[in-house]
Amino acid sequence: MAGKADLHIHTTYSDGKISPFEVLNLAVAKGLKAISITDHDTIKGYLKAEEILKSEQLPIELISGAEFTASFNDKDIHLLGYFFDPYHNELSEYLTACSVQRRRRMKSMIDWLNKKNIEIDFQEVQAISKHATLARPHLARVLVEKNYVSNHIEAFQRYLVAAHEETRQPYFLDANTLIALVRRAGGAVILAHPGKLFTQQELEEIRILGIDGIECIHPSHSYQQHNHFVKWAQKHHLLQTGGSDYHGHPDYGYTPIGTVATSYNNVIKMKAMTTQRKALIPNN
Repeated sequence: MAGKADLHIHTTYSDGKISPFEVLNLAVAKGLKAISITDHDTIKGYLKAEEILKSEQLPIELISGAEFTASFNDKDIHLLGYFFDPYHNELSEYLTACSVQRRRRMKSMIDWLNKKNIEIDFQEVQAISKHATLARPHLARVLVEKNYVSNHIEAFQRYLVAAHEETRQPYFLDANTLIALVRRAGGAVILAHPGKLFTQQELEEIRILGIDGIECIHPSHSYQQHNHFVKWAQKHHLLQTGGSDYHGHPDYGYTPIGTVATSYNNVIKMKAMTTQRKALIPNN
């Protein structure tokens, strides 16, 4: 048997609830052969897990990963990167810049809320996020704790969707540039959870930009969508991936680690492709 891989997992280093150590142990308990920690616009969770695996003898393969935000057609989309060099200078510098810009964006959203007589300050959000890359779920938690809303869903519906749109700042790379950057770092670029997010024409436009594959298996996909994406990937000779999009809490409606996963055969294909890509990189 090829085994299973969960290639979409979040930790406390972005908007997940559990640590990389807990993720690794959950994945081992589930019998997974491989995982990728794909925190938003950061690889700190992956690096921590890599450090743990150097001291712990755990029977699991850890694949470098991140869920990158990119700009496409004047909206934010998510691209999953895998098997890239986590110490690639250009990529590391970009992720550092993203962290700085996310702090600025968070302050802008807090200002927006303050103007609506919602008393929240940056320190409160930072206290909740700790070492994580700042994201709206952290702000949602503050809104819940201060009783402005009853739950995370209400926080997004009443405030955070609008706050996000009205404070949007174009600091993420455009999809074309981001794809090229991850490929220069030797990685594979996969379109995340396309679901109902894109028209068929937009999917074709994104494919032409140079993605290597598509996340066919995702908790938000219907059976019909899954089949559609598999056929589309086969038609265009694209890699197929999948994962649980695990966050460690039910607010997103997504399933536990390993419940939604992809065949390890897809990991083998991606590993082979990125090995060839790295071999063509100068001075690699």
